[in-house]
Amino acid sequence: MSENHQVLFRKYRPQLFQEVIYQDLAVSAIQNAFKQKKIGHAYIFFGPRGVGKTSIARIFAKRLNCKTPENNEPCNKCASCTEITKGISQDVLEIDAASNRGIDNIRELRENVKFAPLTGKYRVYIIDEVHMLSEPAFNALLKTLEEPPSHVVFILATTEFHKIPETILSRCQDFIFKKVPQTVLQKHTEGICEKENIQFDSEGLFWIARKGDGSVRDTLSFMEQAVVFTDSNLTGKNIREMVGYQGIEVLSNFAKALILPGSHNKIFEILEKLYQEGQDLYKFIWDFLEFLNTALLSLQNLLDKDSANFPAEDIELIKKEYREYNMETINLLAENVFIMYDKINIMRLRNSQEIKIYLEIQFRKLIFDLEKPTVSGLLKKISDLTREIQNESNNLPNDVIIDKKVESKSQENDSLSSSDKMEFFVKENFKGTDVDPSTMPEI
Repeated sequence: MSENHQVLFRKYRPQLFQEVIYQDLAVSAIQNAFKQKKIGHAYIFFGPRGVGKTSIARIFAKRLNCKTPENNEPCNKCASCTEITKGISQDVLEIDAASNRGIDNIRELRENVKFAPLTGKYRVYIIDEVHMLSEPAFNALLKTLEEPPSHVVFILATTEFHKIPETILSRCQDFIFKKVPQTVLQKHTEGICEKENIQFDSEGLFWIARKGDGSVRDTLSFMEQAVVFTDSNLTGKNIREMVGYQGIEVLSNFAKALILPGSHNKIFEILEKLYQEGQDLYKFIWDFLEFLNTALLSLQNLLDKDSANFPAEDIELIKKEYREYNMETINLLAENVFIMYDKINIMRLRNSQEIKIYLEIQFRKLIFDLEKPTVSGLLKKISDLTREIQNESNNLPNDVIIDKKVESKSQENDSLSSSDKMEFFVKENFKGTDVDPSTMPEI
């Protein structure tokens, strides 16, 4: 890697409002403020990490101090714009509240706001992670926010809006930033790959965008790592290996081994194989939980391909193979698997052997639970038998041995009544059925 190499998320950081991804509402409101010349003295930018809060704050500062703005955008050519882009402007000060959270830091800021800007019209203070300020620091900032000098603009960025005191919120205009959808991130990375001459396929970019989890910065950071790992070949096969995805076949076979009778031993074979390969069983359980949830959404026709956690090819396979499966059974699996995942986290089982033993015990217990008849299955069986008796009651045998009550009746009558036939048929078909009394509905 050359000494002048610039990481992707810094190289492709937006320098104009129009380059910002998926934050149209916030950007439009800020540009309208410039059009109407109604610039506030304090703003709060709230949203998840890596979605553009600090980037837009810098563009905002450039536009405020730009000598020759063009179409409501900073020119990025004048001395002020150039200095802000390079991060050397004396009129734009970025403060990390996580490491400057004390009252002394804010007192120093209060003294500095009195000084006029050196080259531009405004001094802009960008306070990142502002929710990290201590309570005394917030109190010290309060008066300055309420009546700042006319040449000062505050931009407070935070990922935890609820931790900011109401007294501060009431003195600021707030803008909400949203997570970037997976499809938008995928399209963004595709454009960068084309500019950087990086080989890719749609599945590879899918996994990169999924890893970003709505954050542009996290997506490009992982993409940078993937480029090195795969030697600039971002294919689905290579990225699956990076993220530790076992493949839809493994997840599907694991689910079928739980659902289908007589195949339960395969569950423990798969767990043992993953353990021997050194795979992360904790992550595997989460992937399996996502698989079950995707199957449920597919059965309900609620699955959105754009926000799905699996590639399009895998989604089609799930739809095809699980359309006939019982939704109640899959939901019961998902519920129990989530409990397993949560307990692993609570018990802090990080050793792979501990996790394997725990999962084997829990899946063995789950198999026993699944083998018990469900209430809905029992009622369906009763309904089917009732329908069969009503349709074919005349064909039932009369010379069978039943309990004394029915036997005495049969001796008095030449033929059994329909109700007696039904009683006999139900007893014979449900003999030995084990039902948990606590699961039976009240009648």
